[in-house]
Amino acid sequence: MPHKDYYDILGIKKTASQEEIKKVYRRLAKKYHPDANPGDKVAEEKFKEISQAYDVLSDPQKRKQYDQVKEAAYSYNFGQGGGGDFFKGGARGASFEDFGGFGDLGDLFSSFYDKGSHFRRERYGPRRGEDLTLEIEVPFEEAIEGGQRTISIPLEESCPSCGGSGARAGTQVSDCPDCHGTGTVSIAQGGFAFSRPCPRCYGRGHIIGQPCPACNGNGTVTHPRRISVRIPRGVDNGSKIRIAGQGERGTSGGPPGDLILIVRLGRHHFFERKGQNIYCEVPLNFAQVALGSKMRVRTLNGAAMVRIPPGVQTGTSLRLKGRGVTAPGGQKGDMFCKLKVVTPHTLNNRAKKALEEFAREAGLKY
Repeated sequence: MPHKDYYDILGIKKTASQEEIKKVYRRLAKKYHPDANPGDKVAEEKFKEISQAYDVLSDPQKRKQYDQVKEAAYSYNFGQGGGGDFFKGGARGASFEDFGGFGDLGDLFSSFYDKGSHFRRERYGPRRGEDLTLEIEVPFEEAIEGGQRTISIPLEESCPSCGGSGARAGTQVSDCPDCHGTGTVSIAQGGFAFSRPCPRCYGRGHIIGQPCPACNGNGTVTHPRRISVRIPRGVDNGSKIRIAGQGERGTSGGPPGDLILIVRLGRHHFFERKGQNIYCEVPLNFAQVALGSKMRVRTLNGAAMVRIPPGVQTGTSLRLKGRGVTAPGGQKGDMFCKLKVVTPHTLNNRAKKALEEFAREAGLKY
């Protein structure tokens, strides 16, 4: 079991999201990778630490169990070792059953050591690529009607120069003799055995004689990819569009992940949207409000005639049923027109006298 806190190693908070963990790991891995720091033992050791931390924290189940073990280690009294000395050998006499109150932690322990302090190698097989999550701004009208658009996304893909091997063209790649191609080795410490990235191959499982100059031995390059995306009709702010197979590439022959687009709606100068309903503000003059009238109001699908009742008050909302957004399932929202009385800025003498006469007849004070 490592002495250092995995969160401290990556420099993140315990509440960090999986996406944050991934971004931090990528940045640190590029910074401390041995190929970028030839002969630097400090960078080499740092790379081993962050690789081990990422291996646990990037897996939600391992991370959950690691948090439980960590909490238990510092709060549980193990006799001679005490509650805070778990990682220094104080738990040598403790059994796995002692953690029963903290949930089933067997999977986490077995990922580092077998019961009986024997290392069990993790099997490395084909793994599905990570999902890639991006935000996409969709214009107001396009979100309502749907459409097709082309977007550019950054993707990691196999280096075309080396075919993903990480080795310069014409040179050979061989399995690491120390870890036999697994990428990890067993280290005994404090009465336990735990896994760590192989120091000879830096966790890759193979030996590269001459790194590929195009990808610096990583085997992958990042470049933008343009893909066509269908925007479904009626998508709302925060809606997710999943595109299968357009995420990050898999490892060891595994399938690629998916691309998940989070929709952010563009603003409109007249309409406002809340769910499937549409809202707008309609200006009226004094005569229309006092006498009532009919007027044409713009909607999402053409103009509609709206009857204004006489004596209606400013701030009143009129509902136009079925004139809202059509949801992906076919259900239609409504449109609400908020009435606003607009007072004229200037009146000629004739208009003023007429208005004064009206006020007297209506018994209005002014």
